[in-house]
Amino acid sequence: MHHVTARIEERKARVAAHPFYRWVSNGDAPLARRFDFAPVLANFIMAFADMNKWFMRYASPASDYERAINKHTREDESHSRLYIEDWRKLGLDARLGWRASDTLAWYYASPETEAFREHGMDILRMLTENEDPLVRFALMESIEAWGHVMFSASSSAACELSRTSGAEYHYFGPYHLKRELGHLLAGGKLFERSSLDEGRRRRALALVDRLFDIAEAESDRLFEFAREVIERGGGAPSVRDAVQHTRDSSVESPPRRAAEGPLSESAARVQRVLDARKREAAGHPLFAWMRDARGAEPLAKLRHLALFWAPDCMGYRDLNAHALTYAAPGDARERAINRWVADLGTHHRLFLNDWTRLGLDERLGFSASDTLDFYCRSAHSEVQRQSMASFVKLAFRHPAAPLRFWLLEALEASGEAFFDHTRRLAERVESQGDLRLDYLAGRHDVSHRALAADPEADAVRFKAVALDPHDEEAAVAMVNTVFDRLGQQFSASLEQATRDGFALD
Repeated sequence: MHHVTARIEERKARVAAHPFYRWVSNGDAPLARRFDFAPVLANFIMAFADMNKWFMRYASPASDYERAINKHTREDESHSRLYIEDWRKLGLDARLGWRASDTLAWYYASPETEAFREHGMDILRMLTENEDPLVRFALMESIEAWGHVMFSASSSAACELSRTSGAEYHYFGPYHLKRELGHLLAGGKLFERSSLDEGRRRRALALVDRLFDIAEAESDRLFEFAREVIERGGGAPSVRDAVQHTRDSSVESPPRRAAEGPLSESAARVQRVLDARKREAAGHPLFAWMRDARGAEPLAKLRHLALFWAPDCMGYRDLNAHALTYAAPGDARERAINRWVADLGTHHRLFLNDWTRLGLDERLGFSASDTLDFYCRSAHSEVQRQSMASFVKLAFRHPAAPLRFWLLEALEASGEAFFDHTRRLAERVESQGDLRLDYLAGRHDVSHRALAADPEADAVRFKAVALDPHDEEAAVAMVNTVFDRLGQQFSASLEQATRDGFALD
């Protein structure tokens, strides 16, 4: 393990020399503006608790190593709260002037946060693919080492700012830095005394290097963004550009997936499970509430549904773009998956347009920090965040195209009853005026972009592929996981709509 810790120290020293950290601690920017880079880190910081809970932590720890890692993750869960507190003390809400829709666009779709979201997904992949605690420790220790570089730089600036503002900045200041140093190596000696065989050491070193490659790339982007904002005089970044593209809905969209042919015997068995789960899901009480003509009006019901489902509708973009897409597709099957997810990764634009047309910004009155708090760490979004973590892990654990097909098939099928009912509500709302709700009315193809022709990929028939017993079992398990998770979300959505008292009429 000493080879690994030496590599971490070497790469830590290299990233610590990056000019961004000198700029934060002792740059020439006005002190009150020194933390204007903070919004770019929102994705990594706000998702860090979920990363700890559902990717780093062991559900059933079976060794001292796994128990030590679990203890470490519980401390890191609280840091997103400190970040929100500092965001407000730094006056970012007033400076940015973002509403809920702006913040959702920034967090889930903005070009400024794209690299950070992609890198975050890459870290989730590394954690998913490395269950061995001795190897996983190397990645976690690297993350902590990079954090130490960041908070050592930010702490001095935060202390200086505190002397003029009178506020104490717990996330960027010495409070967080001291907590990092206090728990970083709490179980470190246990790991440092361990010996790694050649295979483990090679995997651990590769994780260290990849993590610090990410750290250096993100430091570049942070420095560019910080200087750009200062030089521009502090104007809020444009956050809605990412959601503007739609095409004429009167133009028919060519199908990305060719019609399926005959099913293999194994595929037929998986399909029967999928069909049974679809029938079961369609009977959920949420849909009876959506059909009930009594009580809330269709417009109010759609507002409640949009409020609850925003993390799914917006987060589906990165699940497709960064977990299900093949970066270098090796054959027609992988290209076929890429063509499908290229469409699915565009629907968030329509959702945000619907959000705006439903007037949710005005009715909620959420600031940027309120939106981040509500969707990234509150009990209101816990079930959605856990579901997304489950889907991301399934994508990374099953890289073969036929299995990713069944994951996508399950995800799409799980929403059929939901969109059938939102469509009915949306059509009733649209018939009463000039309000257009493309996402909730199920007109998702208006966001699809033209793709280059690929007849070979379009000819792939995934359901004709025979699955071996192991893959068939995995496909069935994925179907059940997707529908189990969505069933929990249906229940939580109904409870929030009928009991939580949001004034959305």
